[in-house]
Amino acid sequence: MKKLFFLATLSTLSFSAFSQDIQFENLSKSQVENVAREFSGNFSHTGVSAPETDGLWGLEVGVVGGQSKSPDLADVVDSSGGDGKDFEKLYHAGLQVRAHFPFDLFAEVTVLPEQEFDPVKVKNTTMEIGWNLGGFFGWPIDVALGVNRANSEISFTQDPVGSITSEADISLKSKTTIMWVGVSKTFLFVTPYVKFGKASADSEVDATADIFGFPGPTTSYEVENEGNYFAAGANLQFAFLKLGAEISKIMDVSRTSAKISFDF
Repeated sequence: MKKLFFLATLSTLSFSAFSQDIQFENLSKSQVENVAREFSGNFSHTGVSAPETDGLWGLEVGVVGGQSKSPDLADVVDSSGGDGKDFEKLYHAGLQVRAHFPFDLFAEVTVLPEQEFDPVKVKNTTMEIGWNLGGFFGWPIDVALGVNRANSEISFTQDPVGSITSEADISLKSKTTIMWVGVSKTFLFVTPYVKFGKASADSEVDATADIFGFPGPTTSYEVENEGNYFAAGANLQFAFLKLGAEISKIMDVSRTSAKISFDF
């Protein structure tokens, strides 16, 4: 487990680059909405798992990680006087536990304990429950219904810039929900899968200074985003070792993810 935690920590080291020269200033409502959408899409749940259940009971423990594209964040940093090229991608990672139970029910949890890369702090917890109808009714393919929820937070201290004359503490909190239908089929040791559904996110941006370009003094803004969800991937099983790769699109945020785990 210590090795898995170490891998998860390595996967978040790019946040140290994120802390170098990020700048938020005079953000419009659309810019806040777009940045919140990219953050919540990046940190939404994924176990890089096929929607299958093999046997009456099962347990999988591993680590997941990946990246998503964040062109709107890069544009915001550029428009605030920073260098947006360092922020064209966001990263996610976490320890993963997946279990399936009688009646072909399954549950997943991924956790990224709070990591600090001065002055950036990031943490993320996600969970998912689902039901494999295909396994329950003995169909030739696995067909599952699932819903997941992610709670994420990233916070940092911004140096004085432009109209901001002192350090500003800024945080972005998101709660992302995805409801999906998935299909998978195992061929020897390979299980390809697809999932599709709907995603929604409630986010809040808080600051100790007025980083918004709205009329009047504003230091907090709540955002709602929603859109489609699609994921396609494959799991490879070698005895107890499982590898996985996935591409997905969450509210128009493109993301790639991978995992290594042990399946019992």
